[in-house]
Amino acid sequence: MSLLQLALVVIAQAAQVAGQLLLKSGMTRARGRTARVAAGTTMLLFWFLAWLRLLQELDISYLYPFEGISLVLLVLAARVFLQERLHARTWIGVALITSGMILVGMN
Repeated sequence: MSLLQLALVVIAQAAQVAGQLLLKSGMTRARGRTARVAAGTTMLLFWFLAWLRLLQELDISYLYPFEGISLVLLVLAARVFLQERLHARTWIGVALITSGMILVGMN
């Protein structure tokens, strides 16, 4: 994996997390709803197009574990930006996902 591909993976995953947060924020607030939903949709569209590009260049078995990063980042971002309460089971799930990503990445 080149440095450019790694950068695109990180940017794509950040766009996916931002898109999800914007959609959640837009759907739970009346003020600024349209702008947030549009911004979230745009971020997810960018993620989708970047992911398609990465799938052209890399093996899916190598690329897919990076999807786990977005799950972990989404949980952390929801806590920080949306002030969502996280239970112990959530943190256990994050730890299991992270462990799985490490195991798959070692192959």
